[in-house]
Amino acid sequence: MNEQFSKIKGYDIKNALINLQQLILEVTDICNLRCKYCGYGDLYQGHNPRGTGTMTLNKACTILDYLAKLWKVNINASIVKPFFLSFYGGEPLIGIKLIKDIIQYYESLNIKCKRVYYSMTTNGLLIHSCMDYLVEKEFHLLISLDGNEGDHSYRIDHHGRNSHKIVVENIMLLQQKYPEYFKRNVRFNTVLHNKNSVESASQYIKDTFGKETTFSQLNNSGIRKDKRNEFFKIYQNINNSIEKCGNRDKLEADLFLEAPSTSQLTHFIYKYSGNMFDNYSSLIYDPKNIKITPTGTCIPFQKKIYITVNGKILQCEKINHEFVLGQVFDDKVEMDFDHIAEFANDIIFRLIKQCITCAHRKRCSQCVFQIDEINDSNPTCRNYTSVKSFQDYKNYNLAYLDKHPGLYKKILNDVSIRS
Repeated sequence: MNEQFSKIKGYDIKNALINLQQLILEVTDICNLRCKYCGYGDLYQGHNPRGTGTMTLNKACTILDYLAKLWKVNINASIVKPFFLSFYGGEPLIGIKLIKDIIQYYESLNIKCKRVYYSMTTNGLLIHSCMDYLVEKEFHLLISLDGNEGDHSYRIDHHGRNSHKIVVENIMLLQQKYPEYFKRNVRFNTVLHNKNSVESASQYIKDTFGKETTFSQLNNSGIRKDKRNEFFKIYQNINNSIEKCGNRDKLEADLFLEAPSTSQLTHFIYKYSGNMFDNYSSLIYDPKNIKITPTGTCIPFQKKIYITVNGKILQCEKINHEFVLGQVFDDKVEMDFDHIAEFANDIIFRLIKQCITCAHRKRCSQCVFQIDEINDSNPTCRNYTSVKSFQDYKNYNLAYLDKHPGLYKKILNDVSIRS
């Protein structure tokens, strides 16, 4: 094996949990919408049956106790790190009582080494019923809105009705009642599909709420084989949508990091300029001598830990539910750090022969869990890059930077770049 690659160890898993950035609790898998393109809908496979489950308070308290004990044993009193306690669904606001109880319990633990922030993604249908509490707790809200009423027409309720009118009325109510909170803590996300566009959705949200929106393409991993034709009728690529707009340069300037070319340039600068550093250790050690794991897959819990309604432990909410790393019960947590490391290494190193010759191997961003064929005997990495392809990638970014010379300074000054 090429010596530049190293394996994940059990203590890496423990260290990731000690320094955990985000805990995501799936408080319910019940949703008041039936969005056509939902990742838990008919187009996708690899998830548990949906629509009947609610997390027990005991499960939530048990994982919080487990983490709090780990943090307190390993506490560094001089460092207070940010920590997001996030709520997921289904539609998380269906479980608002449970959310309140979980937050009350977390705050009773009096954890000194974490500065907590609360967050959730919501479809907006229930905001009117609990906005006072959301504001009181300074929730960071990401509201799903696909644009105007036509743009939003895949986001339907259980009777097939477009949810747009109710959602927009609720958002307006929140904005009018708590304008400063709205400016500070509310963001939008737009799912791109064949009924909307980057241009129309971004313009609508900007005109209506004075906000920019982020864009998500439909996840093209985990699609059912019998639904692939249906999926690709709905799917729309962000680049293609921008190409079709009337004034591409202005739209890309307005979008900034949401524009794929600028986003790619930002990633290129971060990965290859030699002027970016992840931490203080990066200033001391020669990156050529630092061993890395193959692929761009996160070390489990390096960024987050996700707990499903039935207590499955996953390293991310975007991962197929077959890749379980442990279990939370009402009275205990079962997690074996060495076993998790062994499991992660087994999956990640399935691509090692491709990684060794890949020109992107030291700056890879491919998560192995987003490769549908990863359990096959000979899986293929979709982002494998030859030397020639890498040179084309580099030339493209340098040419784009040459065409937009002000971007380099803007990216360095205005962007907190993350891998």
